[in-house]
Amino acid sequence: MSQAQNASTDKVVIYEFAWPLLVAIYQVNLYRIILELVAHILLMVIAVVVVRKSWRMDDSRSGRHALYSVLGLFWCVGEALLVCHSWWWADLTSRRRLNRLHMVLGMVGLWLGLVGIFSKWLAKRRVHESHFNSKHGLCGLLGFLLLVGSLVTGFALVFVSHLVLHLTHRLVSLVAFVCLACSQWFALNLGFSRREWDGRKVKWLKIATLGAIVSTTGYELLCLSRDIVHLLPGQWITAIGLNIRDSLILD
Repeated sequence: MSQAQNASTDKVVIYEFAWPLLVAIYQVNLYRIILELVAHILLMVIAVVVVRKSWRMDDSRSGRHALYSVLGLFWCVGEALLVCHSWWWADLTSRRRLNRLHMVLGMVGLWLGLVGIFSKWLAKRRVHESHFNSKHGLCGLLGFLLLVGSLVTGFALVFVSHLVLHLTHRLVSLVAFVCLACSQWFALNLGFSRREWDGRKVKWLKIATLGAIVSTTGYELLCLSRDIVHLLPGQWITAIGLNIRDSLILD
């Protein structure tokens, strides 16, 4: 087969198989819908289970720490990532209201997380122990600091709209959620979980936490990759044989 025939065959493969498959994924938005629904359900289930168990517990049993941390640093942060690019919230309200809800969830999450961390720090200080020498504590502290950075960049975006700042805010927020969710995962190996649940329930909570991490981060990465594709120069899109204006759907 000649070189020209090889080139034409390669074009047929690209235009008729590879790129239409990619276009179908973005156009139907099926993966986005499934990931968002799964993420909402898992975040809510984990939050409800932990809140029901830790409600009205005293500090000696890590009740307040678990209550505020799971609500603020896990549920609120995860929901803040999801609602910002939600496929169904956008049909119910305006983009400005979605951005305000995103900001409120972020600020409430930071405040609840601060209360949870401070309550645990006080309890550990009374017995002269450190809470930040474990994987759970280190991931939680790192995630909290990244969340502060996310809040700062988010406030900056209110006054300055810049592409680099916007991408930085989204990436910092995503990494912050991963760290905080990993902290929640490691918490299931500690004394609070072992005292309050049996091994089978802890196992299911770990599976649900892992599912929440994968679905929430997967959803945000899918939305981020879609937005990056839309930012590519038109010459690049034409060179690879993909017409983004005709094939991709903007939110």
